[in-house]
Amino acid sequence: MAKGGGWGNDGPMTAEGSWRSATDADEVAFVDCVDVDAATLERFYRDVMEPSFRPDELTGFDLMRTAYQTPLPGAQGTLAMRSGEPVAGALGEFDSVSGIMLLAYLAVRADLRGQGIGSALLAHVLPRWRAANDPVAILAEVEDPRSYAPGPYGDPVARLRMYGRTGWRLLPLPYFQPALRPGLARVHGMLLICFAAEDAVVPVDDLLAFTDGYMRSCEGEEAVLNDPDYLAFRDRVKQTPAGVPLWPTSRAHEVPAAT
Repeated sequence: MAKGGGWGNDGPMTAEGSWRSATDADEVAFVDCVDVDAATLERFYRDVMEPSFRPDELTGFDLMRTAYQTPLPGAQGTLAMRSGEPVAGALGEFDSVSGIMLLAYLAVRADLRGQGIGSALLAHVLPRWRAANDPVAILAEVEDPRSYAPGPYGDPVARLRMYGRTGWRLLPLPYFQPALRPGLARVHGMLLICFAAEDAVVPVDDLLAFTDGYMRSCEGEEAVLNDPDYLAFRDRVKQTPAGVPLWPTSRAHEVPAAT
């Protein structure tokens, strides 16, 4: 659910694993989560993640630490470090059953949003994830600007424009985020996007294998088999047997909303 804010005004990449803003001399270094200590990861969660996401969009620090510092199979995370402090992060999850990679979280510290750190971080991690996993598709969940106004969690309109500029496209599907764990609610008003070429499609069987597994791991087999909202999503996917087409982000207002 890559919903955190903080992009624009990219600066130059300096050396492998680092970046410097065009207007700031402080270099940002990219460091894998497995190479930072637990205290640094906790500061990232407290200072970057929690201010960037609503509570229903977070799995909790303990689960994040287990996933990205152990790490669990398929989990790949990178932090942006500035003067020894974590200022941004990109956390990905590769599903070996479907072959799909999810950009689960992308977040930049609130006071540094709009400086290009998020775009630079994406430019660093996406080629590495592709080389490591050869995914069928790289997906992300973002807030639909029709459902969310600009606020402390970022600006959905600016965020979607950033994704459009950096090669992401929309899946025209009625999407919602499953309830990530017991006690949390589903998150409606979401869009599903894909990092892909203009003429690409997302294979139907792979997409359904991914979303079935996602829903099953979060809400159980009963939701996969009988939940009306999820079945409506599946039906919409199956209406495109040649593959789900991808739309430019400028067409977000045309994407059907999940009920």
